[in-house]
Amino acid sequence: MIEWTLCKNCKKLLDSNQKSCPFCGSEVEVYHIDYLKNMLLKLTFSINALDNDILISSCPEISNLKSEKVNLETVIIDDLFKWFSYLGLGDENISDNELEFINTLLDTSYSKDEILNLADAELNTNPPISFKYLDELDLFAQDWGMGNIGFSNSLYDCYSLFGKFFMTVDNALDEEVYEKYETYIKTLKGSLNDYEPSSFSEMPTRIEQKAETNEESEESHSLDEYLNELNRLVGLEKVKKDVNSLINLVQIRKIRQERGIKQPPMSLHLVFSGNPGTGKTTVARLLSKIYHEIGILSKGHLIETDRSGLVGGYVGQTAIKTQEVIQNSIGGILFIDEAYSLASKSENDYGAEAIDTLLKAMEDHRDDLIVIVAGYPALMDNFLNSNPGLESRFNKFIYFDDYDSNELYKIFVLMCEDASLVLDKTAEEYVKQYFEKIYETRSKNFANGRFVRNFFEEVLTAQANRLAEKENINDEELNTLTYEDFLLEEE
Repeated sequence: MIEWTLCKNCKKLLDSNQKSCPFCGSEVEVYHIDYLKNMLLKLTFSINALDNDILISSCPEISNLKSEKVNLETVIIDDLFKWFSYLGLGDENISDNELEFINTLLDTSYSKDEILNLADAELNTNPPISFKYLDELDLFAQDWGMGNIGFSNSLYDCYSLFGKFFMTVDNALDEEVYEKYETYIKTLKGSLNDYEPSSFSEMPTRIEQKAETNEESEESHSLDEYLNELNRLVGLEKVKKDVNSLINLVQIRKIRQERGIKQPPMSLHLVFSGNPGTGKTTVARLLSKIYHEIGILSKGHLIETDRSGLVGGYVGQTAIKTQEVIQNSIGGILFIDEAYSLASKSENDYGAEAIDTLLKAMEDHRDDLIVIVAGYPALMDNFLNSNPGLESRFNKFIYFDDYDSNELYKIFVLMCEDASLVLDKTAEEYVKQYFEKIYETRSKNFANGRFVRNFFEEVLTAQANRLAEKENINDEELNTLTYEDFLLEEE
């Protein structure tokens, strides 16, 4: 039986053995071919439910169809058949699984030879005729006060979702087929009018990586504001110096390019090495915005991922997952945390497939995509040495030192200020001594800023427990951390 596993929340296509979504942590649900059949049936049923007499008198395009005794459902099925055949022949072969998918979903009985004879090698760049007719229906529905029916958008969802499932029925993916899919789906999307589908709000939408992108909806700032934000970060003096030098280099190259001056090629991909909590993600996010302001990146967003967001459980799925992350990252920075985990030596591991897909995309989109790989210093060296392509593309390194005790204290104070909290004298002295002790006895994998965040949250809990015993709490007590709130660490 043909089936797929999707996240109930973000609708990502997942490995069949995954019990929860690695992207958003939500529950998963198994979908069978019957689900797709019902989805198509809902669309055709809704179309057929409209009054044919009204359609014939009010919609010339539909009238022509009816006079030829051809119904819209048949047109849609024929166009979907062409879509699946186009994708299936992308690797010059129709597999048994693909044949079963087509015949089961479309309720047909084609043989492989019939598909080879009937299918077109290429699809017309114009939208299929079914989209034209459904667009006419959408206009008709609006004119007659029937609201935003959105038939053409619903058919687009069928093309997008069915196509994605069709390409994965063999548990493998041909990159050229995927590129054909992406190109054609973008063409269809560009042809749609702004109708809001009303009949299919419960169905999985196009499987795109949006929920895990970590993009923040914040106001745009000027280049100087982003640079000031970078330079105001606690510590990271060497990092800030390296990043500012890199920005200066990029700006000068941009000026030379605009003036037509010849310049040698330069890779902007980066390696961020250092322990957790040293500000790697924060610097990457600021760098994406700065590069956007100076015209290097078209969007200036940051997509953060790790191995679970790139690697699948079987051959072919890894290429799909990695390609989706890449497509969402174009115009910005793709930040891969713990990137060394992709370079496994196991024969059954698909990390190498993700690396190969990534390297190709870095070349194909070198003018509007920057990749930053991050992780522990020693492990990152091993990662870069695992593939000659990685060594050649990642030749700029920025090392993030651990925060010293004074910097850890400053981070804690900033957290307090953000929460409208102050330290009394005794607490202030205690915290300074505490971070000196922590820094001197830290492990080689010390969590730095993350450690401070966890410590801050524990202190807040201790303060809440102390104040909860009081009947009347004034504002000063609410906004002050005392020595007593830090005793938890000594218990």
